[in-house]
Amino acid sequence: FALAFPVIGFQLWRFVAPGLYSKEKGAFLPFLVASPVMFLLGASFAHFVVTPLAMAFFLGFADVPSIIAELMASVIGSDAPGGVALPVAEVGIRITFFGKVNESLDITLKFIMAFGMCFQLPVLLTLMGKAGLVSAAGLRNMRKYAVVGILLLAAVVTPPDIITQVILFVVVYGLYEISIQLVKRVEKRREAKLRAEGLW
Repeated sequence: FALAFPVIGFQLWRFVAPGLYSKEKGAFLPFLVASPVMFLLGASFAHFVVTPLAMAFFLGFADVPSIIAELMASVIGSDAPGGVALPVAEVGIRITFFGKVNESLDITLKFIMAFGMCFQLPVLLTLMGKAGLVSAAGLRNMRKYAVVGILLLAAVVTPPDIITQVILFVVVYGLYEISIQLVKRVEKRREAKLRAEGLW
């Protein structure tokens, strides 16, 4: 999807462009350029920041039996004559993690797609603001619902790891606040243009 996005975007542009005036084409084109850039930013963030944290969280489950075995060794060793700890191998088994490439790749691609799509939020809301479908005041009033929605998204998309969920929430909520400022800027430009034409 990421590699094919330029072709998909070009086909969408060819479909929409004939119905637009020259000014509208000039207004729509920056969003077509910004969309893949934001997707790549989100994908990079997922690959370099979120995926390593998630993998560390999952690998932590593999280490739990080994930690228990070491604790058992220390307890049995303290009960032994002379207080000499027995080797871990004599007490319990060690768990070695053998990860599957397809499962690791699957979760990594899910993170990349999820974060890539989440990073489209400023592009989408700014485009809707330009079309007059949303306003900065409306987005500000919807903040509490946005917080709940982003928290639900973070809980569904990320593993049950509080650090990864908080990172996704902070990033997406930050993008929401940036979107409010972008829509506000669009509204100011529209107001200035209408004032200049005497229509405000």
